[in-house]
Amino acid sequence: MRSLGRTLLALLAAVAFAGWGAPPRRLHAHAPDATAVVQAYTAAWNAHDVPAVLARFAPDAEVRERRGAVPPAVWNSRDPQTLQAYLDGSHGDLTDPQVLTWALGQREIAAWAAARFAQHHRCAAGPYRAAGDTARWPYQEFIAPSPFLPGVGPLEGEAEAVVRGGRIITLTLVVSPESVQRRHGEVQASAARVAATRYAAPLGAGSSGPPSGPPYGRAPSEPESAAWPLALGASRSSPR
Repeated sequence: MRSLGRTLLALLAAVAFAGWGAPPRRLHAHAPDATAVVQAYTAAWNAHDVPAVLARFAPDAEVRERRGAVPPAVWNSRDPQTLQAYLDGSHGDLTDPQVLTWALGQREIAAWAAARFAQHHRCAAGPYRAAGDTARWPYQEFIAPSPFLPGVGPLEGEAEAVVRGGRIITLTLVVSPESVQRRHGEVQASAARVAATRYAAPLGAGSSGPPSGPPYGRAPSEPESAAWPLALGASRSSPR
């Protein structure tokens, strides 16, 4: 019995000695939560930083946006041919031709973001609501159709992002149909006011240029110190 006890003690001592000089185990770093990821994405979006935007997406990420009524069989489809057939069917309405947009992969997302940035696109988002790997939030997007059309407010919608491994794998944007209709009416009314002002001005009186208005890309209702958070919308005319 004594020899057995001594053998066990020797084995325990050998194991302890072998692990004495071993480096400590590294604790696995936790990936940022969904809210932190989409907040960082929003900041990159409003900075118009395409590489920083793409850094928030997984390589095979998907972005979908709906600005009007889209059949559920199309909206929920993951079949490119189904989406292509719908887009080829000229289902866009007069208020916004891009009723349905879809971007798959970082190359298409980069093209969509670049097109939006060329329009001086900005978004105000929040508050964020997170549940597990999914974050949801309301947002407003500001894109002036013309630098000389004051009185045009932002579009409003609801966004949802699924985040895994610290990157967005799906981003869904649903613009409120009511805000699309409202904005369409505001654009028409603003254009009518601008035209009336031009025609009412006496010939040769003052400058012949367009009337002054708010800075390009900003509507009067836009807060002066808006804390821009996120937006997504891809401008893809046809899916892959």
